[in-house]
Formats: sequence, structure tokens, C-alpha cells
Amino acid sequence: MNDSSQNELQDLRQRLEDAEETLRAIRAGEVDALIVDGVEGEQVYTLQGADLPYRTLIEEMHQGAVSLSSDGAILYCNRSFSRMLKQPQEKVVGAAVADFLSESQQDRFQAMLAAGRTQSIQNDLQFQTADGKTLSVYLSIAPLPLSDNVAMCMVVTDLTEQNKHRTIRESNQRKDEFLAMLAHELRNPLAPIRSGLDVLAMVGGGQEETIELMRGQVNHLVRLVDDLLDVSRIVRGRVDLRREPVEAASLVRQSVDALRGILQTRNQELVISLPDEPLWLDADAVRLNQVIGNLLNNASKYTDQGGHIEITLQRQGEQLLIRVTDNGMGIDAELLPKVFELFVQSSRSLDRSQGGLGIGLTLVKNLVEMHGGTVAAHSEGSGNGSRFEVRLPLAEAPREVEEPPQPAAAQGALRVLVVDDNLGAVKILTILISRLGSHVIETAHDGEAALEKATQFRPDLILLDIGLPKMDGFTVARKIRENGDLERTLLVALTGYGQEEDRQKSKEAGFDVHLVKPVDVATLRELLQSCQSARGSC
Repeated sequence: MNDSSQNELQDLRQRLEDAEETLRAIRAGEVDALIVDGVEGEQVYTLQGADLPYRTLIEEMHQGAVSLSSDGAILYCNRSFSRMLKQPQEKVVGAAVADFLSESQQDRFQAMLAAGRTQSIQNDLQFQTADGKTLSVYLSIAPLPLSDNVAMCMVVTDLTEQNKHRTIRESNQRKDEFLAMLAHELRNPLAPIRSGLDVLAMVGGGQEETIELMRGQVNHLVRLVDDLLDVSRIVRGRVDLRREPVEAASLVRQSVDALRGILQTRNQELVISLPDEPLWLDADAVRLNQVIGNLLNNASKYTDQGGHIEITLQRQGEQLLIRVTDNGMGIDAELLPKVFELFVQSSRSLDRSQGGLGIGLTLVKNLVEMHGGTVAAHSEGSGNGSRFEVRLPLAEAPREVEEPPQPAAAQGALRVLVVDDNLGAVKILTILISRLGSHVIETAHDGEAALEKATQFRPDLILLDIGLPKMDGFTVARKIRENGDLERTLLVALTGYGQEEDRQKSKEAGFDVHLVKPVDVATLRELLQSCQSARGSC
């Protein structure tokens, strides 16, 4: 081999050694940049720029990012982790993770550390922050092999916000359950009171005015119970509207009728101004009755004895305007922007003369907005009365539908079974039903007795409470529906539970109708007549 060939081999061997050394240096992290000599001249390629996005990601992420030695010493941490511990970053790096754990958490972490040397592991843990507080976290540890040394990466997620949200959700659920139970317990005694007033009204005796005043107070209490139950569900959007064509003037008349007793008690004058033409809405009639009723009740509540209240309906372009005006105590300027907020009321005195829960106007605002409308409050200040204006989109008048023939007032006696563990409610409801016709009535006070009576008595109509001892109303209903001899019985849930999920459960259990206590005499009469008219299938 000549000298030229030997030189070429030596030059090639040197280049290979240089390349191997470069690769070794790159792998060892000793090289910050490469200079490559090409046709376009020397090009500089920096390795630092290649990992910059990843460094930025680690530093800016909300979770804590930590690299650990095999014995749990902190080799690196990002700012998020040091902020979690409320420690300066330089004090955290170089310390042991165990330094930031309470004694009760040491064994738990050491077990995670041992497992994390060979596999990925996750668990909950609690750190101690610099101010002595406990920080709940979710910890993930995984091995990070570096040459012959074993290190680990640790990702730390602060659970404070998650725990706070879970606590709020659980609190809301408990509140809803409490309100549902409270409404049920309040409605139960209201049922015999209203039924008793209906019986007294039928008997007569010159006490009609007193009865009407008492009925107005019962209606007021029923409305408060309904508002209390509805408010949390409505403001969280958990109410579905049952839209149908609704004639606006009929809503006003219904709301006024329900409030007439209160107005008479306070000797207040109510002026009703309705348009000549029928104005139609695509709306939930029950919810809009709630809106109008709350506005009228609010006007009455803050207007003195003998005061003046006016409700006006009128068309404004493609909108319906509902205006409720009073000459009462008015609204202070600082309170006016807040009147629709939950639990906001005018200044209270010890006598609580205005009363109320501070939720009625919140319901009004949310229900109006659910219908695509707006509501506004106006007042010239204290002592100058107030004006509330609701605007709702108008709908086309429905096509005329031939009215079905009305059932006859009486088509023979019905066999009626009344089931409730409230003995007073059963007694007064039995009296009321007997006043509405020559019906044969049986009673029961628990689920097992109801099922036995239904089997023996074979009623046309069963009025069944849900919260019964021995066997709940849902179970009774399902068993009745399994009995072929009772397949034509009209099964009515008469209960203090009135939420949408309660109605759905009733339907699934086999109830034909779900009525919420207290039921008025008009509803009961309509129910009996409906059963009589469908006697062939009832």
C-alpha cells in the first residue's frame, strides 16, 4: 500500500472517530450546537432551540413538574410546584419530597417512590404548605432512565378546585333534597286545610267572605312553597318549559283570581286593563302564571292598605307588554339594579310587615328570560310606587279546533279509594268527594292496606299518596298495574312531591295522573267527571 492510500485510510479513520465523539457528546448533552459545512456554506444548528418548546411547556403548565433522584431528592421543579408549596423555587430544589409531607403521609409516599422506580404509579397525597395548611394533590410518578442512573419524573395536580366544585355539587344536591322534603311536609297539612275550606264553601252559612280570605292565605302559602322549591332549579336551568298556545288575558284572569283573597284582606284596589283583541304566546302557562302572580303579589306586599294596583296588557309591535304598577313604598335607587337578585329585599323591620323570602322576582326574571323575553323595574324612589314591565314575543293565533263535547255533570256513582297516612287529609278529602256526588268511598292508610283494599274493592278511581308506610305509593301502583282485574282503574298520585323527576317516576310506576297537594275542588271535580265520562274504560 503506498503512502497516499495509507494517508486516505488514516484520514477516514479520523473522520469516523470525530463523528463517534460528536455523537457521544450529543448524547451526553455536552453539545449546544452543530456547524455543518455544506454547499451553502457553514450552517449552525443549535440543540437548545429544539427543546425550548418543551422547557416552556413544563414551566408554564398548571400542574407541578418535578424530577427526582431514586431516593426522593428534588433535582428540578417548575414554578407551579413551588407555588403549590408556597415556597421559593430555590428552597425546593435540593430538598427531599419528604420534607414537605406530614408524618402521616410519609409511608404512603415511600411506597409510591419504590414502585415508581420501575413503573408508572398514581395516587392521592397531601402536602404541607409553608403556611401550615394541607394541600390535597393527585400524584403521578414514572421512571426516567438516564444512563446508569435511575431518576423519576413526578407530575402533581392540585385538587383544591376539584374538591371545592365537588363540595358545591354535593351541597346543592343536599339542598335540593331538603327543599323537596320541606315542600312535601308543608303541602301535607295544607291539603286538608284547603279541602276543608272547599267543604265549608259548599255548606254555606254566611261565612263566604271569611272562607275566601282564608283560601287566599292558603294560596299564598302554596305559592311560597312552590317558589322555594323552584328557585334553585330554575336559576340553574333545570326546568323544561311545556310550551303551548296560551291566550295572555286568560293568564291574567287566573292569576288575579288566585290573589283576590289577599287583595281583599288588604282592601287594595286592582284595575285590570286588557286588550280587545286576543294576544297569543307560545309559552308554559303554569310558569307565566307564576310570573304574573309573583309580580301582583310583590305589588300587593309593598303597597299599603287601601292602595292602588294596576295590571295592563297591550301589544307593542311583535311583543306583548305586561305592566304591573302600584302606588306603594317604591324602590330606592341603590336597590333598583339589584331587585332581581336572589334574596334581595327592601330594608327590613322587626315586624316583618312585608314578609316574603326574597326569591319571587328572581323567579320572574329567569322564567321570563327562558321564554325569550325581558323584565325591567322602574321607580322614582322611596314612597313613589313602582312599575314592572315584562316583554314577551307574540305568537300566531292557533288554528281553531272543534271543542270536544263536555262530560255530563254526573253519570252514576264512582267507587273511589283514598289512600294517605295523614288521617286528617283522608277524612276531609272523603267529605269533599261525597259532596261532589253520591260516590262509594273506601280508605286506607298504608301501602299494604291500599293494595288489599284495591283488590277487594275494585275501585274506579284511586287517589294514592306516595310517601306511605309499609309500602310506598310507587310500589303499590306497580302491583296494581300487574293485577288484570284493576287494569281499567284510574290511578292518581296525590302527593306533596311535585318535581319533574317525581312526575316521571309516577308515570313509570303506572300512574295516569300526578297531582300535587293541596288540590283544589275544581281540579277534583274535573277528575271525577273525567272518570265518569270514561266509565267504559275507567
